[in-house]
Amino acid sequence: MATILGVWISQGLSARRERSHRTWERRSAAYEDILVSMARLRGERKEATSTGELRLARLANPDSEDGARLSAQANLYGGPELRRAQEAAFAALTKWVMALMAWRSYHDTYSSLPDSPPQRGRDALWDAVLDAGANADKADLALTAQVRKEALGERPKRFLRGNGG
Repeated sequence: MATILGVWISQGLSARRERSHRTWERRSAAYEDILVSMARLRGERKEATSTGELRLARLANPDSEDGARLSAQANLYGGPELRRAQEAAFAALTKWVMALMAWRSYHDTYSSLPDSPPQRGRDALWDAVLDAGANADKADLALTAQVRKEALGERPKRFLRGNGG
Protein backbone atom coordinates (compact mmCIF):
# COMPACT_ATOMS: atom_id res chain seq x y z
CA MET A 1 0.00 0.00 0.00
CA ALA A 2 2.82 2.40 0.85
CA THR A 3 4.43 1.74 -2.55
CA ILE A 4 1.21 2.55 -4.39
CA LEU A 5 0.74 5.70 -2.33
CA GLY A 6 4.36 6.71 -2.99
CA VAL A 7 3.96 6.21 -6.75
CA TRP A 8 0.68 8.12 -6.76
CA ILE A 9 2.20 11.07 -4.85
CA SER A 10 5.29 11.03 -7.07
CA GLN A 11 3.17 11.08 -10.23
CA GLY A 12 1.05 13.91 -8.86
CA LEU A 13 4.10 15.99 -8.01
CA SER A 14 5.66 15.23 -11.38
CA ALA A 15 2.48 16.26 -13.22
CA ARG A 16 2.32 19.48 -11.20
CA ARG A 17 5.98 20.21 -11.99
CA GLU A 18 5.39 19.54 -15.71
CA ARG A 19 2.32 21.78 -15.76
CA SER A 20 4.23 24.54 -13.98
CA HIS A 21 7.11 24.21 -16.44
CA ARG A 22 4.76 24.36 -19.48
CA THR A 23 3.06 27.44 -18.04
CA TRP A 24 6.44 29.10 -17.48
CA GLU A 25 7.48 28.26 -21.06
CA ARG A 26 4.32 29.87 -22.46
CA ARG A 27 4.71 32.83 -20.16
CA SER A 28 8.36 33.41 -21.07
CA ALA A 29 7.51 33.11 -24.79
CA ALA A 30 4.80 35.75 -24.31
CA TYR A 31 7.21 38.04 -22.47
CA GLU A 32 9.78 37.61 -25.22
CA ASP A 33 7.17 38.37 -27.88
CA ILE A 34 6.16 41.57 -26.09
CA LEU A 35 9.80 42.69 -25.79
CA VAL A 36 10.57 41.96 -29.45
CA SER A 37 7.44 43.77 -30.60
CA MET A 38 8.14 46.85 -28.50
CA ALA A 39 11.76 47.01 -29.72
CA ARG A 40 10.53 46.78 -33.32
CA LEU A 41 8.06 49.60 -32.73
CA ARG A 42 10.73 51.82 -31.18
CA GLY A 43 12.90 51.25 -34.25
CA GLU A 44 10.04 52.03 -36.62
CA ARG A 45 9.16 55.14 -34.65
CA LYS A 46 12.77 56.31 -34.80
CA GLU A 47 12.87 55.73 -38.56
CA ALA A 48 9.56 57.54 -39.09
CA THR A 49 10.77 60.46 -36.99
CA SER A 50 13.90 60.78 -39.11
CA THR A 51 12.12 60.40 -42.48
CA GLY A 52 8.55 61.56 -41.85
CA GLU A 53 7.33 58.35 -43.49
CA LEU A 54 4.79 56.23 -41.65
CA ARG A 55 5.66 52.62 -42.41
CA LEU A 56 4.68 51.02 -39.14
CA ALA A 57 3.90 47.36 -38.90
CA ARG A 58 0.44 46.08 -38.06
CA LEU A 59 1.49 46.37 -34.43
CA ALA A 60 0.98 50.11 -34.63
CA ASN A 61 -2.74 49.52 -34.36
CA PRO A 62 -3.68 48.01 -30.98
CA ASP A 63 -6.85 46.69 -32.62
CA SER A 64 -4.88 44.74 -35.24
CA GLU A 65 -4.32 41.01 -34.96
CA ASP A 66 -0.78 41.51 -33.66
CA GLY A 67 -1.87 44.22 -31.23
CA ALA A 68 -4.71 42.03 -30.00
CA ARG A 69 -2.30 39.11 -29.52
CA LEU A 70 0.05 41.27 -27.45
CA SER A 71 -2.88 42.49 -25.35
CA ALA A 72 -4.04 38.92 -24.82
CA GLN A 73 -0.56 37.84 -23.77
CA ALA A 74 -0.27 40.70 -21.30
CA ASN A 75 -3.75 39.94 -19.92
CA LEU A 76 -3.15 36.21 -19.67
CA TYR A 77 0.37 36.13 -18.27
CA GLY A 78 0.99 39.58 -16.79
CA GLY A 79 0.10 41.04 -13.48
CA PRO A 80 -1.92 44.23 -13.05
CA GLU A 81 1.17 46.45 -13.34
CA LEU A 82 2.20 44.86 -16.62
CA ARG A 83 -1.32 45.23 -18.01
CA ARG A 84 -1.36 48.91 -17.05
CA ALA A 85 2.07 49.42 -18.63
CA GLN A 86 0.91 47.68 -21.82
CA GLU A 87 -2.24 49.82 -22.02
CA ALA A 88 -0.17 52.97 -21.46
CA ALA A 89 2.29 51.93 -24.19
CA PHE A 90 -0.52 51.34 -26.69
CA ALA A 91 -2.19 54.64 -25.75
CA ALA A 92 1.09 56.51 -26.20
CA LEU A 93 1.68 54.75 -29.53
CA THR A 94 -1.79 55.74 -30.72
CA LYS A 95 -1.17 59.38 -29.77
CA TRP A 96 2.12 59.34 -31.66
CA VAL A 97 0.54 57.82 -34.78
CA MET A 98 -2.26 60.39 -34.64
CA ALA A 99 0.25 63.26 -34.28
CA LEU A 100 2.26 62.00 -37.26
CA MET A 101 -0.90 61.57 -39.33
CA ALA A 102 -2.03 65.10 -38.42
CA TRP A 103 1.35 66.50 -39.50
CA ARG A 104 1.25 64.61 -42.80
CA SER A 105 -2.40 65.49 -43.42
CA TYR A 106 -1.77 69.18 -42.83
CA HIS A 107 1.13 69.24 -45.25
CA ASP A 108 -0.73 67.14 -47.82
CA THR A 109 -3.65 69.58 -47.65
CA TYR A 110 -2.05 73.00 -47.28
CA SER A 111 1.47 72.59 -48.59
CA SER A 112 3.77 69.92 -49.85
CA LEU A 113 5.55 67.60 -47.48
CA PRO A 114 9.08 68.75 -46.80
CA ASP A 115 11.90 66.60 -48.17
CA SER A 116 12.97 65.90 -44.61
CA PRO A 117 11.26 66.49 -41.27
CA PRO A 118 11.78 69.99 -39.89
CA GLN A 119 13.95 70.89 -36.93
CA ARG A 120 12.29 71.22 -33.55
CA GLY A 121 10.69 74.63 -33.10
CA ARG A 122 10.01 75.29 -36.80
CA ASP A 123 6.71 73.41 -37.08
CA ALA A 124 4.30 73.09 -34.15
CA LEU A 125 2.72 69.94 -35.57
CA TRP A 126 6.13 68.31 -35.97
CA ASP A 127 7.01 69.30 -32.41
CA ALA A 128 3.85 67.47 -31.32
CA VAL A 129 5.08 64.38 -33.22
CA LEU A 130 8.45 64.55 -31.46
CA ASP A 131 6.83 65.04 -28.04
CA ALA A 132 4.40 62.17 -28.60
CA GLY A 133 7.31 60.00 -29.77
CA ALA A 134 9.28 60.78 -26.62
CA ASN A 135 6.24 59.89 -24.50
CA ALA A 136 5.76 56.66 -26.47
CA ASP A 137 9.42 55.77 -25.95
CA LYS A 138 9.03 56.32 -22.19
CA ALA A 139 5.90 54.15 -22.12
CA ASP A 140 7.64 51.41 -24.13
CA LEU A 141 10.62 51.45 -21.80
CA ALA A 142 8.30 51.28 -18.78
CA LEU A 143 6.58 48.26 -20.34
CA THR A 144 9.94 46.65 -21.07
CA ALA A 145 11.06 47.23 -17.48
CA GLN A 146 7.82 45.73 -16.14
CA VAL A 147 8.14 42.65 -18.37
CA ARG A 148 11.72 42.16 -17.19
CA LYS A 149 10.66 42.62 -13.56
CA GLU A 150 7.92 40.02 -13.84
CA ALA A 151 10.00 37.61 -15.91
CA LEU A 152 13.02 37.74 -13.64
CA GLY A 153 11.09 38.06 -10.40
CA GLU A 154 8.62 35.23 -10.88
CA ARG A 155 10.71 32.40 -12.27
CA PRO A 156 10.18 29.05 -10.61
CA LYS A 157 12.74 28.51 -7.83
CA ARG A 158 14.43 25.65 -9.68
CA PHE A 159 15.63 28.18 -12.29
CA LEU A 160 16.99 30.54 -9.65
CA ARG A 161 19.23 27.90 -8.05
CA GLY A 162 21.11 27.52 -11.31
CA ASN A 163 20.57 23.78 -11.63
CA GLY A 164 18.57 24.19 -14.86
CA GLY A 165 15.52 22.35 -13.69
